[in-house]
Amino acid sequence: MLTVLVLVGRQRAKELIARIESIPEVCVLSHTHDSSLALARARVLLPDALVVDLTALPADAASVVHRARGLGLPSALIVHPAAGHRSDELIRTLTRLARDQHPV
Repeated sequence: MLTVLVLVGRQRAKELIARIESIPEVCVLSHTHDSSLALARARVLLPDALVVDLTALPADAASVVHRARGLGLPSALIVHPAAGHRSDELIRTLTRLARDQHPV
């Protein structure tokens, strides 16, 4: 089971989390729209993947991504484009990570 923490804007949270949870091998451990809270939870929960949806970060996306990388977590860091982009690529990436983690 691939565990995921999602940093996502409030407007897209429901849709994006539903799409992620539609992958049978993936479990969303936590989600938030607050970048500081997301990074704190990542340090504690140690998810396999940290998804940063750019809709949650109107002004400081580069800073948050830099801070996430600086945590030195074993998590894969996946930056998802802003609204208007479909989540298909994100779903493919998470599915691939889940299958790589536990090949059939």
